Amino acid sequence: MPADEQARRGHAQPAGQGHERGVHLVGPTTQYDATGIHCGSVSPRLTEWIPELLDQLREASTETVRTQTPHTNPWRASTSLLDTTLPEWNSLDDTWDDATAEAVAYTQAITELALVDDDTESSYHTQRHDELRDTVHTVGTGRGAVNAGLGALAKGPVALHREFDATPRAITLALDGPAWTDLTDRRTGVRALATIAVLAAGFDVRVVVSPALKRHLTQRYPQWCEIHLDLTQSRDRSHPHPHRVQSHEPTTDECHPAWQALDGLERTPGKRRLLTNLDATTGRTYQDLEHDHAIDIEAGTVSRYVLDLETRGLVNVDRRGTHHSVTLSERGQTAVAVYLDAAGDLVHPEQRRLTDDLTATTHDATSTVSPRRGDPTATTPPSLEEWLAATGDPDADGEFIQWLRGPDTVDETHLHDRFTTPAEDDSVTLVDDTPTPFNDGRVGYLSHTSGEAQVVLQWGGPLATLGRLAAVLLSDKALSKVLTPSRFGRAFEAIHRGDLEQDAPRVLCRGHQVGWYSEDEHTYAAWRERITTVRDTLLAKIGEHTSSTNSAARSELFEALHGLVASATHLYHAIGVDLTTTIRLPDTEALTRNSTQRRQLCTFLAKTVPKQSVYGVHSGYRMLFEERPPKLRRRLPYDIEPDATMDLTMSWVLAGPTITDLRDVIQEALTTELTAVREAIAEGIETAPTLSIPVVDGTTYPAIRRVIDEIAMTHDAQWTPRERQRLVRLCLRSFGPTDTTRRACPYDVVVSLLRALNESHSPTVAAVERAAATLSVARFRPDLVPTATALYATLLRADEPLGRSKLLEQADIAASSYDRRIGTVQALDRVQAVQIDGHRRWVTTDEPSHPSLQPSPSLGRPHSWLPLLTHRSRTHSVRFAPTLWVPLRVGWRHPHRIPTWDQHAPTVTSLDTALPVNQWGPRREDCTAITDAPTHHSHRPAAALETITDEPRMTPQYYAPTASLLDHRRFLLPRGVSQ
Repeated sequence: MPADEQARRGHAQPAGQGHERGVHLVGPTTQYDATGIHCGSVSPRLTEWIPELLDQLREASTETVRTQTPHTNPWRASTSLLDTTLPEWNSLDDTWDDATAEAVAYTQAITELALVDDDTESSYHTQRHDELRDTVHTVGTGRGAVNAGLGALAKGPVALHREFDATPRAITLALDGPAWTDLTDRRTGVRALATIAVLAAGFDVRVVVSPALKRHLTQRYPQWCEIHLDLTQSRDRSHPHPHRVQSHEPTTDECHPAWQALDGLERTPGKRRLLTNLDATTGRTYQDLEHDHAIDIEAGTVSRYVLDLETRGLVNVDRRGTHHSVTLSERGQTAVAVYLDAAGDLVHPEQRRLTDDLTATTHDATSTVSPRRGDPTATTPPSLEEWLAATGDPDADGEFIQWLRGPDTVDETHLHDRFTTPAEDDSVTLVDDTPTPFNDGRVGYLSHTSGEAQVVLQWGGPLATLGRLAAVLLSDKALSKVLTPSRFGRAFEAIHRGDLEQDAPRVLCRGHQVGWYSEDEHTYAAWRERITTVRDTLLAKIGEHTSSTNSAARSELFEALHGLVASATHLYHAIGVDLTTTIRLPDTEALTRNSTQRRQLCTFLAKTVPKQSVYGVHSGYRMLFEERPPKLRRRLPYDIEPDATMDLTMSWVLAGPTITDLRDVIQEALTTELTAVREAIAEGIETAPTLSIPVVDGTTYPAIRRVIDEIAMTHDAQWTPRERQRLVRLCLRSFGPTDTTRRACPYDVVVSLLRALNESHSPTVAAVERAAATLSVARFRPDLVPTATALYATLLRADEPLGRSKLLEQADIAASSYDRRIGTVQALDRVQAVQIDGHRRWVTTDEPSHPSLQPSPSLGRPHSWLPLLTHRSRTHSVRFAPTLWVPLRVGWRHPHRIPTWDQHAPTVTSLDTALPVNQWGPRREDCTAITDAPTHHSHRPAAALETITDEPRMTPQYYAPTASLLDHRRFLLPRGVSQ
């Protein structure tokens, strides 16, 4: 029933007018409508609050059903409701997915509850009533009629109230702060927030959060908060200046407001450095700017500089909070992007005009200035591996710690995700990859977001690698952009989001066991000065003791560096930043061949990884392994939950050509170390949580599936389980070693998926493979020889069929290589030969073009195996191009064997081209199609069951040849060609 008619019939609405569908953020003291639906202590776990919400909603839903249908028969009433909420629910042309089936079951159940008198006390009616209520309370929770997910919630109760409630009903959700902030699995929170977004399509959802939880949600789920709560804090990547990525038209106008606003700043480099270290969306406090080494200005100067830049219209200052926050204005963005270079120097408009097409800055941000990588005159941009390997000379004008960035063709967000996504939480993940050795192995890379940090190092032996890790974690870049005063607070009061039972210094000192943190270092400024001094002192000793035979001095240095790294990782954990370290091992063959080097790697991991463990605010290493009485006495008291486990403050990834071959020896070393707990714990006198550190093969089917699920969750890609299965198989086939299709490099999987997601919100499997074809020949389809890979990748990237000359040109291969490899390429599933204007062309289809032939009832039609097809667009639509082409069978290698359309096509008029034409063939309902229907539960309306046959339905998108028609192909073969 229309909403206006509903209003005329006097349908009761929730109190309060002006309700709007959507998610609305409200404070804990806000007054709510008394008649609304309220859910308190909403945790990230759906099963803890969705059933309660649906139980409260049931009465309103039954009321809606009674007022919206004139029928008293539940079947007729539910049918009329479903015709509005799910218009295609009774179509004979479509099968039901799980969400539709569960939504139909919900609608029928809520209708029966609303219209059937439940006063009867028979056991049957009681059982039936309980079953109906269970169906209503579990819809969309994964525990419903067919275990459907959020789609059932959207198509069921949400659609019911969206279509029939003139004024949206209010739902108030008070989020449980500790449950959300202590959540370790981010995916659980993403699912809960997605559920809230689904509810907002039909209701006025009011989300109640505390200020601390609001900050946490903004940091951990920035995309959701920006979309639904209008909180515009962006995902602050390691590159803290996304304004440089934006497109700004170069201008040579000296009267441009941005250029004029910079007048007089040529003599104040500090103000220019301040500008280049600001961002348009993420504000920075004065305190953070004071401690940013890239700005390097006196603390008392920051406020004066900011006021001057604000007067010039280059920055905006938010003075609403306790601490003022500074962002770039629109004019400031233009000034930084157009009139300032990577070093913060002014670029005159005339100079910009002359040099814009000749040079470009090496990096998008100025916090890292390094020499240009690769040949500046080269026309082909360097690959990512080449870029990372070209570290520059740190002893000259390079840097030991650099931001993790790639060439201009690589998105920095994608680069960060490339390294972090394959890492499994609280584990050591092994990735078979072929990293290029760094020009200088001492260089380390750092990348970060608001809630993540990534370190990339090259293995250089135990002592050198440990020192490099400490150098990156506590580098000036990390202290300026990650371990900032605004995250810690002036006296560390902001750690753990301020939710502490004891003073912050006591928690850090006796709980996390942070070293070099005496009473003199209980303020951020004092601690930072002390920790940088300790860092520099220890790093200076590494070169002296790397090859030293003084075992005592080496052991002392190892102990100090282990303490420094453990202190750093616990500090990252305390401010809510998830850490991942990737150690690249370009020469794993040496580890396999040399037992001493292999033992050094295993010992390094066994001694280093367990020290990065934590239980709440307590150091896991001190709880399990520490034996020194003075250290044991300096611990906070703790309570152990039953079956409690520890977490790691840092996840680990090892990447090398055959690193997965070392999985067993690494696991054995870690297991041996983890069993050597303190005697009191081993004998059961003391209790402690369990610490388990699995070593995971990141190239297997489960690991690749986890990577795909992770990307689908973070980017809200709506892939079905069937599509995800096909994606895994595609990745195993495209990125694995030449001798197996059971392994794949997860780095290539991440890059391909992210590139495909740039083009479409939910790209198809074919679109993902097309994105994968943009990788280098060495990383795509290693099962093929390089020239065959180049041919196949060129066809995948092409927008139209290509002939021999075009393929030679675009694939950049020799004619002889083409002649040798085109047969191999033609045999691939998606490659098809077509004929255009009498010339052979090659094209890739969105579905396999060499399907297994299926029997069909179509008999006695000599020409029907050669349908009229046109070149299909990438959007899967069927269209007719001015020049028609026909498909060719696999194995047709010579032009004289290619059947032409003119030889066999019927006469086609302009009116006949609305659909693919097959005048001699049977009705398309009787034909057989190659389909890719999901293999999970398929549901159809009960009324349609009698009309369904086992024969697949023909679609206009594809007319496949059938086995039964091949007996008649002699009528189509060119003269002289045998069957």
